[in-house]
Amino acid sequence: MKNIFIKLFCLFTFILSFATCTMADETLGITSVIYDNSSSIVAINSFNNTDFSFSAQPKLYVVQDENKAYFDINSAILKCPVQDLVLSNGDIKEVVVSQFSTNPNIVRVVISYKQGFNPANIQLKKLNNTLFVRLKNPTMSNYYFQRVYDDVAKSEIYETSGLQIPTTVANPSLAGQINSAFKLGQTTDEKNYILVKKDLLLNSKFYIDNLTFKNSNVVITGLGSLTVTKPMYLSNPSRVAFDIPNAIVNPAIRNKDIKFNQTESIKIGQFDKNTARIVITSSTPSRYIPVIYGDGERLVIVDKLNVSTSSLYTSKVNLNNVLYEKNDTKTHSMKLIFSKLVVYGLERTSTAVELLLYNVDKYTEGSIKSTLRNTAFSNVRLSALAQGGVKFVVPVDKADNIDIHAGADGKTIRIKEQFSKLAELPKPKVEPVVTVPTIVVPTTKKDTNKRYVVIDAGHGGSDVGATRNGVYEKNITLDVSKRVADLLRKKGYIVEMTRTTDTYVSLQDRVAISEDINPDIFVSIHVNSSNSDSPTGLETHYYKDNSLELAKYVHASLLNHVNSKDRGLFKSRFYVINHTTAPAILVEIGFISSPVERAQLVSESRKQATAKAIAEGINDYFNKK
Repeated sequence: MKNIFIKLFCLFTFILSFATCTMADETLGITSVIYDNSSSIVAINSFNNTDFSFSAQPKLYVVQDENKAYFDINSAILKCPVQDLVLSNGDIKEVVVSQFSTNPNIVRVVISYKQGFNPANIQLKKLNNTLFVRLKNPTMSNYYFQRVYDDVAKSEIYETSGLQIPTTVANPSLAGQINSAFKLGQTTDEKNYILVKKDLLLNSKFYIDNLTFKNSNVVITGLGSLTVTKPMYLSNPSRVAFDIPNAIVNPAIRNKDIKFNQTESIKIGQFDKNTARIVITSSTPSRYIPVIYGDGERLVIVDKLNVSTSSLYTSKVNLNNVLYEKNDTKTHSMKLIFSKLVVYGLERTSTAVELLLYNVDKYTEGSIKSTLRNTAFSNVRLSALAQGGVKFVVPVDKADNIDIHAGADGKTIRIKEQFSKLAELPKPKVEPVVTVPTIVVPTTKKDTNKRYVVIDAGHGGSDVGATRNGVYEKNITLDVSKRVADLLRKKGYIVEMTRTTDTYVSLQDRVAISEDINPDIFVSIHVNSSNSDSPTGLETHYYKDNSLELAKYVHASLLNHVNSKDRGLFKSRFYVINHTTAPAILVEIGFISSPVERAQLVSESRKQATAKAIAEGINDYFNKK
């Protein structure tokens, strides 16, 4: 009996030990918890598993009263010490990873955040044997910047990025290196490789998950913070190669050719364990440039000569402001600040850096140039792109070092230029003082029985305004403004204009001219524009309450005399109508972006009808006031 008991006990022990071993194999071992230098991504790693197996997708729970959120990883053992990560993220204060229980085995991740942060911005994503926790940070006030362009190649994990000056090479060894990018990833270790460093930095910033061909564009997506290095041009066959440093390519998309057409194609390979390589085969490879998104998780390769800009974005943005800073005697920087996430292409030549701001809808060149006047960036040029958007050109010397960063919010671009020689700094371009010989500026009205009107022709000189197919807003506004002035003078009004020729006048100068004259009203004339060719119509803008009545009379007259859509009255904070003392309005007399309305805007009949409408609206305002 005793022997039977011993045998049964041994059998039970064996079964239990076997079950325990089996359970142990099914238990997930957490080997490290690491984060990137922006404190926006935390990676929870399990290197002893072929896949990060969840019984279910972790669910995020929010503890409102404590400004905390947490999620549990079931069937998991923490094999590294408890991790208490104090982050530099503006909204996230701390991430704690600990063993919550051992029966059952549960690892808990607790995220502490500041008051006002929306925990819905916390995202979880599983890639192979790593769980990524992305901490979006749209409300941070102190932006950190991620380099997207640098003229100097670097090797540091977190400082490598940027487009470089293109170099053309016909080098067999380089061609061999490029070809070798498509031979890696054959072994199990290479296929499962994501993170290997056990310190508190991500060895790979970016995991490339997918590559697709959509709307004639190549779209590369993934997780992390993406950057691009200088293009390399090769011959026989003609190709261009881009490297993405600190990136891992999903084995499922490695080495696959995607055809643009019969002669052009793209593929992506794993050049080494930390570098992805994109190769485009084309007879004219210089046509292809990278487009960067503010979220840092998308890279789009476009044909700059044949790109549908509307396919690159869903919302339009305004270029709200430009800030200038002198860092030292040779280094100067400026920040471009946008209203929403900006989408832009980058090109570097030996003479300039070009930002192709594809989804920028509105900007004021006069204000930008006024800010940059008498600075190292006084020779910056802006022009409208054919399909909408803005080309922002920074002239540089080949030897200058350009460093471009994007803000974490996706709404800021910082351009820093280190000049090669102080003597070669661009000389400040001083705009000529605006003088209008026909204007006699009184401190008070000469004749109290007369009405004084200031007509402001929008844009002028280097500030061309909106443009399409060789038609410039500045020319239309000046023509219509002169017609309005003539009609009003015939009615007995004293009319002064902020410009009578194709001259650049800053917004501040326009306001100053008006304030010196002390008119009864101020009317600014502009032409509207859109990234789409469909919008048409008339708009009248005011800001101060004393301007609303004037806006109503002029807008009603425009609708009565001009055959175009009524887009309505708007309370808008345009500089010239915000800073003038007199009742002030800004009229948008049509859309230059519409082929139909553009043809009308340059016609004699439309310009005269518009001028008559504005003049009669002004006259109605004074007579019926």
